[in-house]
Order: sequence, then structure tokens, then C-alpha cells
Amino acid sequence: MDYLIGLFGSFFDDPEHITWAILVVAAIAGIMFAMSLAFLISGIYSPLRQRLKSLKNKDPGYTGTTDINSTIEHTISQVVKRSPINLSNDETRRLLIHAGLHSENAMAVFSSIRIILLLIGAGSSILVLSLNTDLSPMMSAYIVALFVGGAFLLPSLVLQKVAGRRMRMLRTGFPDALDLLVVCCEAGLGLMAALQRVARELALSHPALASELDLVCSKVRAGLTVKVALQEFTDRTGLVDIKGLNSAISQSIRLGTGIAETLRVFSDEYRNKRLQEAEEQAAKLAVKMIFPMMLCIWPSFFIVAIGPAVLKVMKVWGQAF
Repeated sequence: MDYLIGLFGSFFDDPEHITWAILVVAAIAGIMFAMSLAFLISGIYSPLRQRLKSLKNKDPGYTGTTDINSTIEHTISQVVKRSPINLSNDETRRLLIHAGLHSENAMAVFSSIRIILLLIGAGSSILVLSLNTDLSPMMSAYIVALFVGGAFLLPSLVLQKVAGRRMRMLRTGFPDALDLLVVCCEAGLGLMAALQRVARELALSHPALASELDLVCSKVRAGLTVKVALQEFTDRTGLVDIKGLNSAISQSIRLGTGIAETLRVFSDEYRNKRLQEAEEQAAKLAVKMIFPMMLCIWPSFFIVAIGPAVLKVMKVWGQAF
């Protein structure tokens, strides 16, 4: 408290103004902490979710359509509009979807975590400044900016890492899913039945992709069209490969051509594309190996090959002079 009084004393001369400044800061911190707790409680314990769960238990014929349509891609805009403070944007929503956080409460939980980290960062900066009172005002401002900025950016960095890892997992399992989908369609199954069978077969090896395919089938059963369900599947994954598959299936449905033949052609083209990408990576390998060789291999080679000759030359010159 003495440090805060001294800090505000450098800006205000009147003691009453210092008191009001401390009260305003305390009020802002209290309001932000209360809002973060409200976001966190509403995200983890949702009254709407509990009500839907009770209705499902009372009605055996309840199909869960509301739960399917209450994912983040349907309700996130309403959640953001109802929020008294918004520390997120469309990019955060996209990353939450790519990370597999499809719940409508994901944005509220993320915002609450960000606000709590902001308060922790501000408190940590004040603690550091109180322990180092001999710092200049410019250095104090740098420390506050470092702690507060780091606390603000940390949730986004973690979310980007989680989303990137899940997208890599989806990209890894997509070739297997495509081959299984081609086999199922050529065996006589329909598109939705084939997707359901592929999701069941990939549940152990690629659970992330299996859950996404199962969600597509659930949305179609809930009443969405195949085109809309596949478009949302593309938006959730964010992969260019799945976007191409969606375009091929949508075009096949619109033109009335066979799904199996379309998937076979797309599978062959995708296999050629992967082969070309592998050849491209192999061609880049020689260029990428230049820098490790220059920094790690060649100096050791020169020391072993030329070192003895250099030592002999230095010895001869030493004897000559």
C-alpha cells in the first residue's frame, strides 16, 4: 500500500486525489475479478446445460438436437454480444473451433481465464516494483507492460499451440479416412453411412477426426442438410484438404454423379498431391543441410584435416625466427 501511495504521489499532489485514484484502481480490479468469476462459473456450470440434461432425462424420446445446434459455430456471436466485456475476437473463435472446443461456453471460459491472468500479471508487476524501488519510471513502465502484456498474450499463444497440434492430427488422419471412405462408398454404402462407418473405424487411431465425422452425421440426423454439415465440418477443421473434399462431394451431389467415382478421382489426385509435396520437401533438404554443415561439420573437418599442417607450419616459422 505504501508503494501504491508513493507511485500515485508522483502523479498527484493532493492526498485526496491519491485516495480516489487508489479506490478507482481497486474498484476496477474488483469488477474485473467478479466478471472473470462470472464467466468461469457460467462456462463450467451452465444452467442451460443442466436444464437440457434434466429434460433429456424426463423425456426418453429426446434426441438432443438442441445440444447439437448449441455448438460454438452457432451461438458464439450471441455469447459475445451478451458479454459485458469482450477480450476476444473472430480469430479467437476460429482458434477455439480448430482446437476442438465446440461448446457455447468456450468463449466465456477463455475470457475469464484471460481476465484472471491479467489481474495476476498486474499484481505480479506491482510486487516486483515494490521489491525494487530504485527503478526508473521508464523501467517501471517496461516491467508493467511486460507482465500485463505477457498475461494478455499467454492464453492466445497456448490456444494457437493446441489448435495447431489438433490440426496436424486431423491432417495426419485424413488420408486413412479418405481411403476408407472410398472403400465404403464403392462397397455400396451411402455417404452418411460411409462417414459413420469411417468414424467408427478411426475412433481408436485418429479420435479427433473420428469425432468430427461423427458430429457431421449427428448434424445431418438433426435436420441440417449435407451441404451445410460438410461446410461446418470444413470450418471446424480449417484444412485445405478437407475443403477440397467438401467441394468435390457438394459438386457430386449437385450434379447427380456417383459419390464413389468422385471420391476415387479425388483420392487419386490427393495421393499425387502428397507425392509432389514429399518430392518438394526432399528437394529442399539439400539447401537446408548447408547451414548445419557449415556450422557443425565443416569446422570439425577443417580442424582435423588442416590442423596438423598448420601446427607444423607454425613450428617451422617459430624455429626460423
